[in-house]
Amino acid sequence: MKKKWIALLLTAVMTLSVVACGKDSGSMGGDASENSSTGSEEQAEGSEVQADGEEAGEFVAAEDPADWPVVTVQGLSSSEMPAEANVEKALNEYLVSINAGVQADIVQLNFGDLSTQLTLALSDNTNPLDIFCWRFYSTIDGCVKNEQCISLEPYLEEYADMWDSFPEKVLMTQQIDGVQYAVPSVDSYATYEVYMLRKEIAEELGIADRDGEEITLEEMTQIMKDAKAIHPEYAYMINTNDDPVQGLDSLGNGDWLGVLMNRGVGTNEIVNYYETDEFRDFCYLMKEWNEAGLLCDDPLNNNMTIEQYNNDVAAGCYVGGYSADYIKALVSYTYESVQFKLTDLVGTSASVLGGWMVSSVCKNPDAAMKLLYLMTTDENVARYFILGVEGENYTVDENGIARYPEGVDSNTSTWNMTCPWFWPNQCLSLPLETDFAAYYTDMLEAPNNAQFSNAMGFIFDSTNVYDQLAACSTVVAEYRPALLYGLVDVDEYLAKFNEELKSAGIDEIIAEEQRQFEAFLAANNE
Repeated sequence: MKKKWIALLLTAVMTLSVVACGKDSGSMGGDASENSSTGSEEQAEGSEVQADGEEAGEFVAAEDPADWPVVTVQGLSSSEMPAEANVEKALNEYLVSINAGVQADIVQLNFGDLSTQLTLALSDNTNPLDIFCWRFYSTIDGCVKNEQCISLEPYLEEYADMWDSFPEKVLMTQQIDGVQYAVPSVDSYATYEVYMLRKEIAEELGIADRDGEEITLEEMTQIMKDAKAIHPEYAYMINTNDDPVQGLDSLGNGDWLGVLMNRGVGTNEIVNYYETDEFRDFCYLMKEWNEAGLLCDDPLNNNMTIEQYNNDVAAGCYVGGYSADYIKALVSYTYESVQFKLTDLVGTSASVLGGWMVSSVCKNPDAAMKLLYLMTTDENVARYFILGVEGENYTVDENGIARYPEGVDSNTSTWNMTCPWFWPNQCLSLPLETDFAAYYTDMLEAPNNAQFSNAMGFIFDSTNVYDQLAACSTVVAEYRPALLYGLVDVDEYLAKFNEELKSAGIDEIIAEEQRQFEAFLAANNE
């Protein structure tokens, strides 16, 4: 594992002032020395006590930065990032300037091979990866069961300001049996869904002035049919497998093997969605859409993502976000659009999309947790990870927006700046290449305006019904796509679908989910 820091330079940097790129530590809103994440013997011994589940001591920085432990941190990219050495150098200079007591080594893992690389890194006792994110890799439940992470309970008091900045329901999404295992990635924690239609078509239909209006699925259907009549060359819907539009809290299971209706707001009954009148009616609506030519061709064999909109195949689709301005910013690089609101702003059991953990192979958990704390609370630290080095990887315009340097774009940038949501606290960063200056401030405000599912924080342990889940998932893969794209006779196909789900054990799954959910509610006095 590469080390990028020179011990003598670390010592010299102690005389420098704090770099002037934002707030100092605690704000919420080269070659390394021979040190590794083990640090000094005293620090290592303290961390071993913590790893055994006992109380951790307060992290104290060694006097000489050359003795500071180097904490390895997972990065994410689709290719090698040439700016890594410069970013680490600038980051470590800043860490010295605030006497952080730790240095950072960013380990770039390729998104295309993330599962293999991260699995190997989390089992490497020689060159351990200290801090990682479960997003795109596993789930918090999976990482805990596989003993890939440690409990963060010993750090609740020392870093209380960080934990207190999260809503309690959000913290619960990163707990197993009441034990905190991860720091949630900061986000809006709630979204609503819109139907997005290209503006020039909305103008031809005379409905562009209805931008932002809330409509029903029936009204949306008529809009799509009217658009198809004047522009038959386009499809007007891409992916019909949309939880919010169907009013579901899926409890984190994309196969919908037990769900809460009304997105979990005000209800505690887990149901088999596939045998409800709501699902049957939705399948009939999908049949209507398909027969009207509103859906993309050959949906079972094509990639049903927003790329169909970007590539001029579809002129309309579902998009989700925490505000109308945010959604417009998301798609500003393509066609100008009009949005019709379909659902309320709601957070569900699946709304927290990532969490940051200290690995079980980490040799100095105290140091790792100190760096994770700074990544979550220190504006400067967060921006180095998210944006790189100001003046090299990005510039800042007069409105506080991050811009690529002249002649550089996302394809030629030497640092991956397009995944701010991956890091612990994107809201400490700057909006990138957008005119929406309130991108992050509005994101922080969103939870205050949202409703939340009763299942927010509930994590289902599938151990007792593992075989049933596997069998039912196979059945869902066989039947559901054809129903959701209106390709089959609804009554005949749905009857077979439900029959096979029953045989595969869906009732046992739902019974186990309901039992655990009721225990969760009782434990949290809900």
